[in-house]
Order: sequence, then structure tokens, then C-alpha cells
Amino acid sequence: MIKRTFLFLLNVVFLFSLFVNQGEAAGKVCDRCGKRITGRYLVYKIDNQEVIVCKSCDSNLPHCASCNLPFHRNQMVQSQGEWLCKRCYKNAKYCSLCGQRIKDRYFTSENSGKIFCGACYDTAPKCPVCKLPVKPEDIDAASGACWDCMKKLPRCASCGKAIVGTYYTYRFAEGKYCQQCNDSRPKCYCCGTPIGNLYWKFPDGRVICDTCNKRVINDVDQVRQIMSEVEQLIPRYLGMQVKNPYTVHVEALNNNSLISASKVKNGQASGSPLFGSELGLYRRMNGKSEIFLLYGLPIEMIYETAAHEYAHAWQAENCPPNQSKELVEGFAQWVAAEILRVKGYKIALEKLQARRDNPYGTGYQRLHTVHQNLGRKQVLEFVKKAVQ
Repeated sequence: MIKRTFLFLLNVVFLFSLFVNQGEAAGKVCDRCGKRITGRYLVYKIDNQEVIVCKSCDSNLPHCASCNLPFHRNQMVQSQGEWLCKRCYKNAKYCSLCGQRIKDRYFTSENSGKIFCGACYDTAPKCPVCKLPVKPEDIDAASGACWDCMKKLPRCASCGKAIVGTYYTYRFAEGKYCQQCNDSRPKCYCCGTPIGNLYWKFPDGRVICDTCNKRVINDVDQVRQIMSEVEQLIPRYLGMQVKNPYTVHVEALNNNSLISASKVKNGQASGSPLFGSELGLYRRMNGKSEIFLLYGLPIEMIYETAAHEYAHAWQAENCPPNQSKELVEGFAQWVAAEILRVKGYKIALEKLQARRDNPYGTGYQRLHTVHQNLGRKQVLEFVKKAVQ
């Protein structure tokens, strides 16, 4: 708040400078030298008390820079180049920015305990975080924040700069992201967060953050081993067995175009049918079944994708061919969730369960409800017959 202080009006009021003749001064004693006054004298009033000073003391003694009363040197304190009486020194307020004694109105911050003279508050640049005046040399050029606030501000997980104002967080990912990085930086193909200054890039154009890269499986044989494990886990825990053989392909993304990937999907061209954000694909064409898996994913995503595509292979053998997209994808998500549960990938499971998009998220929620109400075996019986 802004306070107006009028030191001379509130603390010290010079009532009068009265010159009297020697007869009128009879009986008066100077409050500074202690001598009986025989000539002219002055009367000051402070806190409703009169201070009588002879003309000699008033002329020869130094005056307090604040209350203007004369004092002996041993009754004063030197501060910031000024001499103040001990009382005024005790009550003096100094600007937290320029360091000068405040003589007029001032601004006080109750949160920080700092006070600022009117001149500094009106003219100095202000920190956008604490809103207090700051010296230009004490401002961070990038954020505009003062150094004290810089120590408390969150740092952007992408660019590392202090975040002033709006920031973004991602569920299942640590860190906060400034608006500029969130709006302009490429997103990690795996976790979807804005990439940092250190990231990994694949020949097919994917970019992956350094955190996800630590769990990435790039070796084709390892991806195939995970697929083989999933082929054993699903029959064991879910009672689903794919009878018809299929071929497993471990591919990169088709970075040519969506048209090129679509031609591969339809058997009109060779290469990878995976495009955009696709992680895997099951295809049955001309009596031949194939599963395509994307390499270069964190291990839990490979398990999830392998289980998802295996579920599609099982559906092709056991479910009506005209099932809705929501049933087809929702069931595959349900199978993937059960394998993630078996493998103990808790965060990946929670991320899958949190999806609400159609058909993957809404489809999973539908099958999950059947599981909760009727049990695991009834999910298989339901999906074998349901169309919509």
C-alpha cells in the first residue's frame, strides 16, 4: 500500500520560533545545554511535548536531518551521509532499491517486507512475477524476472528457461513447459511432450525425447523376441490362441507420403504400411496374415503394440467381419491392457486406461466395463458375437 508520511507534521512540529526579551525568559532552562535562558529562545513541540532551546544551542549544535531538532553529536547517529537523532534513526525507513532514507510517501510489500520510496516505485522497472521495482542490472534478460524470483520459478523442461506466466504439463510426464516450447517445438513421438535441446531423430523422421530414448528398443531381433513372448502370454492369461500363421515385420515409418503408405496397406506397393502416428498394423490379404510392428519404441509400447495386433489376428478368426470400429479397436486395447498388467508396466497401463478418444478410448472403456461386470471370459464371448 502507498503510505504518505509527513515527518514534520506527524513526528515533529515546529510550533514557533519565538524571540522574547530577557524578562520574559526568566525561569526558562535550555533542554540542550541546561543553562538558564537569559535571552531569546525557541520552542519545538514533539509528540505533544515542548523542547526549549536557547538561541546559542540552536545556532551551534547540529540539527537532525529528519526532525530538525538540535542535538549534541553524542546524541546522534550518522547514516547514509546524514546525521539523525537516535529516535529518528530508530524510526527511519530506507528504500530497498536506492537505499536512501524515505522522506515522503512510500510503497510497502507485506509479502516480502521490502519498502520502496515513491521515486523508485514510479520509475524503476518492475518484475513481472513479484511486481516489485527492480534495478535494471538485476533483471534476467530472457524472462524479465528479478533474480530473487528466478530462484523460485519453475524451469521449462524443454528449453530450460525460467517460466513466467502460463505453463503446460502433460499427464504421465514430468516437468513443466513454457508456452513457446509447447506451441512451437516438435513433440516426442512416444510420450507427446515437447522435445528438449537434446533429442533423438530417426531416419523416418520421428523425433524422440532423451527420456523415452533410454527405454527404446532399436534391435529388430529384440522386437521379435517381445512378439514371441506376447504370443505365449496371451494364450496363458487370456485363453486366446491364434491358429492361422502370420508373418511378423519390424518396420520404420513410411516417410514418403500417406498415399504411399496406403498403397502398401492395399498391397499395391512394397515397403512399410505404417504412417504418421501408427505403431503397428495387422493385415490379412489374399489368404495371408501379417503383423507390422514399429521399431524404435520404448519397451512397454512394443509390448502394448504387439498385444494389440495379436488381438486383431485373433479377431479375424473368431469375430464377425462387420464389427464396429469401436469394438475392434476397443477389444485390442483391452488385450493390450491385460498384457501391460501382467508385465507390470503400471504407467503405460494407466495411460491406456485414461484415453477417451474414439474408437480406442471409448472402445476400451466399453470392454473394460464388461470385464468388471461379467469377468474376463465373458469379454471373449461378448466380442465373438457383438457387432455394434
